[in-house]
Amino acid sequence: MIAREPIVQLAECLRRVREGQGTTGEIVQWLRASTGAAASIPKPATCDPHRNYTRTLLFKNDAFEVLALHWNPNCVSTIHDHGGALCWLSLARGAMGVENYLRTDTGGTPGYAAIALEGREELTPGAIDYRQDDVHLHRCMARDCETVTLHVYAHPIERFHGFDERANRCFEMTSTYDAILTA
Repeated sequence: MIAREPIVQLAECLRRVREGQGTTGEIVQWLRASTGAAASIPKPATCDPHRNYTRTLLFKNDAFEVLALHWNPNCVSTIHDHGGALCWLSLARGAMGVENYLRTDTGGTPGYAAIALEGREELTPGAIDYRQDDVHLHRCMARDCETVTLHVYAHPIERFHGFDERANRCFEMTSTYDAILTA
């Protein structure tokens, strides 16, 4: 489990970033120091039946939240944004592909979204993915092994958007947790 003191350090880093006094590099340093602990967080016994991965809340306040996700082999997320939050994802264990998408419409028509594939990347343990807006979207795909990721959201995500690239459709989604391990 990630100890309370590193969470306090992360909170201070995020405060500085939001106030324009810090850099995302500070968050990356925190993730590099904490990712090993995330690999040992226990997988919840049950998960939401609409997805094949679990979401464990490790810390949450008004400014940010930290989660560990356990991905079953070959599990794929929906293409999604992050509800206006800055997002850092660190791969703690396993292997993951990430497809990067760009939202190309203005977002002015409810339920409609035009998105285009920007590229693909492969993440190995220790790799970090960063999202700073809701124009740059992604879909995460665990490879053929159990995978664990550590996520930091610079404000808790309660609602966000999923995207269907074939139908040019977007839809609102709600964040849920399969387990809560906060101290």
